[in-house]
Order: sequence, then C-alpha cells, then structure tokens
Amino acid sequence: MYAGLVLTMVFWGSAFPTSKMLVLEVPPEVGAVLRFGLGSLLMVGILFRRSAHPVPSRDQWGRLASVGLVGVAAFNFLFFRGLSLAPSSDAGMIIPTMSPVFTALAGMLFFGEPVRFRRVAGLVVAFGGAVLFFWAVIAHTRGQAERVWGDLALVGAAVCWAAASILARPLSVRIGAMPAASWTLFLGSVVLLLVSSPKLAVVPWGELSGRFWVVLAYVVAFPTVIAYVLWMEGIRTIGSGPATSFMFLAPVFALLTAAALLGERPTAPQGLGGALMLCGVWLVNRPG
Repeated sequence: MYAGLVLTMVFWGSAFPTSKMLVLEVPPEVGAVLRFGLGSLLMVGILFRRSAHPVPSRDQWGRLASVGLVGVAAFNFLFFRGLSLAPSSDAGMIIPTMSPVFTALAGMLFFGEPVRFRRVAGLVVAFGGAVLFFWAVIAHTRGQAERVWGDLALVGAAVCWAAASILARPLSVRIGAMPAASWTLFLGSVVLLLVSSPKLAVVPWGELSGRFWVVLAYVVAFPTVIAYVLWMEGIRTIGSGPATSFMFLAPVFALLTAAALLGERPTAPQGLGGALMLCGVWLVNRPG
C-alpha cells in the first residue's frame, strides 16, 4: 500500500509536464476536456462496476454540480491556461503547496478550525516562500509577462482546488469519496465540453503528432484514473491523515519529470522559495 501511494505521487507529479506537452499542440480548453472528459468516463465506469449504489440521491446533485463547477471546470480551465503560459515546473510547485495552505487558511477563518501557533507559523513560512518564488519568477522573466500571468492563473487554480476540497467534505461523508469524485469529475467535464466546443471544432486532428496521443493516453489512464484508485485504496487502508503526508512527494516528482521531459530547470531562488512553501505546508498539516 505504501508503494502504491508513492506511485500515486509519481503519477500526479508527472501530470504537470505531460499536461504541458498536451497544450503545446492543442488549446488549453481542449487539453482539459480531453484529459478529464475521458478520465471521467473511465471513473464512472469503475464506479458502476465497484459500487452497489453508484447513483447518488436527488438531494446531492446540487452540491455535486457546485464541486464539479469549481473543482473540475474552473480549476482545469485555470490549470491548463497557466500551463500554456508558464513552465510546468511552476505548476508542480505552486498547486500542490498552495492548495493545502488556502484550505487551512479558510478552515481557520470561516469554519471554526482551531488557530494554533504551529499552523499560523506554517502559513507565514509558506507565504514567505511564495513571495520569494514569485520574486524570482518576475526577476527572471523581465519583459516576459506571459509567465507571470500563467503563474497567477495557477494560483487561481490552487484557490479553486481548496474551495472544492472544502465543498466536497460533506459529500464524501454522505455518499463516499469514490462516488463524489466520479460524479463531480463527470459534471465538471460537461461544463468543460461546453466551454471548449468552439476550439474542438477547429483543432486539426489529423495533424496532431503521435506523441500527443501517447501522452494523452498516459495522462488519462495513469495520473487521472489509476492514481486516484490507488489514492482511495490508500485512504481506506491507512487513513486520510497518513495518506495525505505523501502529498509532499508530488512537487519533487513534478520537478524531476519536468527536467527529464521538457528540460526545465528552476533557478536557485525558486528552489529555495519552493522549499519554504513545502516546509510551511508540512507545518500546517503536521499532526499535533
């Protein structure tokens, strides 16, 4: 099970550079709907095969639609838009570290979670790391505003992920994590399909490279479906707290795969800022 969780982080880390490879050939909206639309169909198929009651009750669909809109449609629109403008290594560092920070901050501000010194210190350290990271990006990309806008889109994606995580908590309790994830992924993908339909019509499908189709098959099967099944099995077996601690590996594998596949190398100040963000997230999420 522990090996499965490490493999999950390998897949999730690799999703950043491989998704970047998709938007090198198709518009961001098309990349999003292809990855998550196909992934959602596989997830729903697995759900019907594994669950005795795969369809939620009528009163759950409103919240499912809300989570799908925020956590799938809005998140992936910003995620793929950011990838089209910024290096995948930026996405691999920003989203896995800032999402839990935003979630913890919202929990303390709006949901009555305890305000402890350790958590506040973690937020301060993570914020300091983010400032250093973005200062390094701005200093390194003078005259290249696209990367700055791309990183801001990635921060917006992290906010969407945090909001969806908060909205999805009651769903996971009431109907289970697998049905909640499958249906929110499906509903969000329907919105992505509506948004991307004009771009889908003009994609030169016959001119896409063989590498594009191989990468698409990989991101649908491994980071989107298999990784989530392994993740759910990990949570079921060892609990959500111990399983969540494996998330700290995702940025490491993201940077390694971005270097291997795309030749991306973060600068030293970016690396230091990323390390501070990781330390801050560890402080925020460390058991008391």
